Amino acid sequence: MAGWIYALGIGWDAITDPYMGYIAERTRTKMGSYRPYIFFGSIPLALSFILLFWVPPFEGSLLFVFLIIVNIFHRTCFTIVSVPYSSLTARISDDSEERTKLTTARMLGASFGTLSISALGFPIINWFGSGEESLGFVYLGICSGLAAILILAITVKTVKERNFDIEFSKLPSFSEVSKSIVNNYAFLIVFASTLTLITTSIMFNKNLIYYTKYALGLHEFQGLILGVSSASAFLAIPIWAYFALKIGKRNSWLISMSLLVFSFLFFYLYPIKNLIELLIVLIALGIGNGATGVLFWSMLPDTIEYGEWKTGVRTESSLYGFMTFAQKGGIAISALILGMLLTNIGFIPNTVQSEETLESLKSLMTFIPLAGVVLSFILVYFYPIDSTFHKKLIREINERS
Repeated sequence: MAGWIYALGIGWDAITDPYMGYIAERTRTKMGSYRPYIFFGSIPLALSFILLFWVPPFEGSLLFVFLIIVNIFHRTCFTIVSVPYSSLTARISDDSEERTKLTTARMLGASFGTLSISALGFPIINWFGSGEESLGFVYLGICSGLAAILILAITVKTVKERNFDIEFSKLPSFSEVSKSIVNNYAFLIVFASTLTLITTSIMFNKNLIYYTKYALGLHEFQGLILGVSSASAFLAIPIWAYFALKIGKRNSWLISMSLLVFSFLFFYLYPIKNLIELLIVLIALGIGNGATGVLFWSMLPDTIEYGEWKTGVRTESSLYGFMTFAQKGGIAISALILGMLLTNIGFIPNTVQSEETLESLKSLMTFIPLAGVVLSFILVYFYPIDSTFHKKLIREINERS
């Protein structure tokens, strides 16, 4: 049922995400094109966090419908804020290396947020809930929502957008934008490789808590385990940014995927028996995963100029909207499939699992993400943009205008 609630949101995202990008590109205010949505959308987004974690006094079909409505409300609020927010990198600068630095700062903030929730989430839940977890989760939503409002307000106040004085009559139609995206070879590579990683890695990330609890008997260390996993990714971000500037984003991606292949194989083949051994594997995986955020979000804006160079149509927020839709849709589909797979292998929460179930769980956590990593490696191998080529794109685009 929970998986279906996620999956049913895909249809809504299919409409809202691409059109949010289309609308944002056509917005003209004193605050810019993107920042008004970030500013005015932050409070409804914060409210949606609280509603997501609130346990309503409903049952059966009424509960199911209510949760679908809350999920759609949250997805809409998230779309209104996240699509313009993601588009800011391309609007701030057109320099590929500067975008890498901007993305590094953004990913450090995002990773620190993940680390904070991983380390402080359950302490906040236990402190405010006083033994009642459902109440504690509501307070976690309140804390997260207030933090989001503050951080997004700082973003709106301090970030400046470059001004593109393009007449509305000269802006491309939605069909022209869609055609430009489809013909953007570089974007399709980044899109497919990242979507592959997102949809397959959920099989490891979402099952880690279960495996830790039922296979290793380390449930009391969940905060430490999630914290170490997030911290290793956080600390690796500057390293991968350095590699991206020195050897290029493509080569850095290939190295990180190779590390993930080794780490997943080690996780499956080595008989992990204690906390230290598990943390070592998670640190290796965290270091590899630390590359994907900074490299993806710095590669994606470079594909904007590639598409403009190839088709003559510049798509910023529309491209980000399409990517955001695909990300959320991929997660939703994976969540639905994950629920079915767990049922299929005989997994029943809060009971002792059979050896066959635990072995199947470990296989799900290994081979599905491993296949995604290998496919991502192959796709990015053909990525055409490096720093020199990107400068050439900018120069030729400017010469045309």
